[in-house]
Amino acid sequence: MSLPGTKRTLGASIDGVYLKPEAPPLISHSPVVFWLLPAFGVRGAGYFLATTEMIFGSLIFLGYWSPRLGILGALGSIVTFIGTTSIIPFLPDGWAHEAGGFPIMTLPLGFLMKDVLFLVASFYLLKQDLRRAALEITRTTT
Repeated sequence: MSLPGTKRTLGASIDGVYLKPEAPPLISHSPVVFWLLPAFGVRGAGYFLATTEMIFGSLIFLGYWSPRLGILGALGSIVTFIGTTSIIPFLPDGWAHEAGGFPIMTLPLGFLMKDVLFLVASFYLLKQDLRRAALEITRTTT
């Protein structure tokens, strides 16, 4: 329940007041999702990210009842989190220099580190849904 709930909450708040000022610098430093800003602008990129996160979070939630929907949600979530974790190595001033640098993170880097855990959780959900789908297929063929 945690991963779909978090994805849906973050998806709903991406275009909110809190993330809007920080979003363009984060998006522009990603080698995966940098194209969103020139393609859609700041507002459109926010809507795009929010919509995809809401869709994938809902698919993961529906995966509790349908492994095929869970597989789609997990795959989409993996792509989403690859995009956000790709920002981490390219984020300027990610380490707090005033506190001595590594391992003290600045807020944007700390915010992105949660996505590493969610990426791993997405792979785990994919594995579980693939296993459940395979069991469904073997039950129907026997």
